[in-house]
Amino acid sequence: MALPTFSMRDLLEAGAHFGHQTHRWNPKMEEYIFGVRNGIHIIDLSQTVPLMHQALVKVSDTVAGGGRVLFVGTKRQASDLVQDAAKRSAQYYINHRWYGGTLTNWQTITNSIKRLRYLEDLLEGEVHGFTKKELLHLTRERDKLEQAIGGIKDMGGIPDLLFIIDTNKESIAVAEARKLHIPVIAILDSNSDPEGIAYPVPGNDDAGRAIALYCDLMARAALDGIERATAAAGGDIGAAEEPAMETLPEEPEVQAAPVAEASPEAGPVVQPEAAEADVAAAEAAPAQPADTARAAGPVGESAFRRLEAPEGEPDDLQKISGIGKVMVDKLNAHGIYHYWQLASMNEMDLAQLDEELDLKGRAARENWIQQATKLMQEQAA
Repeated sequence: MALPTFSMRDLLEAGAHFGHQTHRWNPKMEEYIFGVRNGIHIIDLSQTVPLMHQALVKVSDTVAGGGRVLFVGTKRQASDLVQDAAKRSAQYYINHRWYGGTLTNWQTITNSIKRLRYLEDLLEGEVHGFTKKELLHLTRERDKLEQAIGGIKDMGGIPDLLFIIDTNKESIAVAEARKLHIPVIAILDSNSDPEGIAYPVPGNDDAGRAIALYCDLMARAALDGIERATAAAGGDIGAAEEPAMETLPEEPEVQAAPVAEASPEAGPVVQPEAAEADVAAAEAAPAQPADTARAAGPVGESAFRRLEAPEGEPDDLQKISGIGKVMVDKLNAHGIYHYWQLASMNEMDLAQLDEELDLKGRAARENWIQQATKLMQEQAA
């Protein structure tokens, strides 16, 4: 996939050149105005095209670097389009209402996300011990939270880039992003204020077809970034010598155990073979495969293995950002129950898991391996 292409004709057909009535304009937008027709400002699309391209490059680069893009559009025309584009590109969105402090008071938002996940888990299965009225109240609370923060519940932190439709309506989002020095891509109509917008894109922010075009381009740019990140992750494994990429996955797997090459770290290498004896010998055995994984990772070998059942009590994988109850069930179905299993993965294991679960790069983007390693170390301490 490549960066999405578009033309001035696409923008014209979508009605992106129509601004507002001349008496409603913002004088700061004068440089982006082509002229006036029937009392309506006409936006200069010859500037929109290169500025949109710059914005698409920024989105792609941000996602390729593991960053998060937050789509923001709460007006009626943009709500569904923003949600669809964000979901399609594995990004995040706010499409109902921007609550003050969404970015600047992230800790409070995090508490709301925890509450939402608790309610989802509570209401997912058979619920006992509640009256019908209490269940109705809990269901309404869950639905309200889902509507407000459902699009950012898996974000795991403040975003690296905002894409905003209508800066007048989303003025609080712009102000919070500016305060936190988060770059903003914004569609600017003739009545908008371009000040403080890192990537201004002049265009109609009311027409449904125009908004659909903007959202589609941003989604495709994000998908391009995901593809680049995946390709880069795969390429780094054999970056030293391209011909070695064919033999690298096979040779270490067949020869690593008997070859003396692993002797400097003999302790960790022997541990996987003696794992069963260790489990019988000591209660601390579950930590040993994790130690092995950390030792094996830098060498390029994979100590990752799937389990038919958890070894003792399964770890709380929901502590890893980006993993909810549904994802835990999927991981369990694929034989993953413990932090040490994720921590022992190499890039190829992670890419395979991503493909099996259709994660669209989420595992790498959210740094599941590093998070699991940290949790495993805390568990051992």
